Amino acid sequence: MAFHVYVYLLVVFLILCLALLWLLCWFPLRPSSSSGKAKRSTLHRRLKPRSPEDCPACRLASPPSSGGEPAPVRPWREVKSRQGAPKRIDTQGYACPNRQCRYFGNTDAHFHALVGDGKHGHAEHIQTFRCQACHTTFSARRNTPLYRLKTPSQQVAVVLSALAEGLDPSAAERVFGFRQATITTWLSRAGEHAQTLHKPSFSHLQPPHVQLDELRTRLRSCSQVLWL
Repeated sequence: MAFHVYVYLLVVFLILCLALLWLLCWFPLRPSSSSGKAKRSTLHRRLKPRSPEDCPACRLASPPSSGGEPAPVRPWREVKSRQGAPKRIDTQGYACPNRQCRYFGNTDAHFHALVGDGKHGHAEHIQTFRCQACHTTFSARRNTPLYRLKTPSQQVAVVLSALAEGLDPSAAERVFGFRQATITTWLSRAGEHAQTLHKPSFSHLQPPHVQLDELRTRLRSCSQVLWL
């Protein structure tokens, strides 16, 4: 009987020791683990700056610009993220029409922020562009005579070619089946577009005979100076 009591007391003692050890080992670890989770949740990943303008320390160390001149516009390929799909649509020759955009009027595909944004149209598939800097979308036919026309471009080109050959608009109405007012609108649009292209390209040109006359005048003035 005494042996069973001794064994029972020994088992109870061992259980109490294990419980005490468990309490001593468990409670000190709980606050540390929670604090570690809090620290890990507030830790932010540091981004590597690509240029001195992206680093706050470099911006503070650099001297302030005098005169209040705006910062030069950087090419979009240096500003955008390196992730994402590569550009598949050629945007050379097109520019963002938003005047508030910093890439407004820039037609260089290696500089501006234009990408392809799908196509629209039932008779023809017209390309749509989107500016990644200001999120403006526009059609590839913007600022052209074909902008917002539902007639296929080939038919418009045939009618305008016939008018350039001397066909009267009233006769073109009978031949092609389009209204004379519509044909007149196409003709006026083409004329305005040709005028906008003519001004910057041919306004300051000088014929060869004018350049020769200027050269002769300069030679005469030089010879007079030498004789004097």
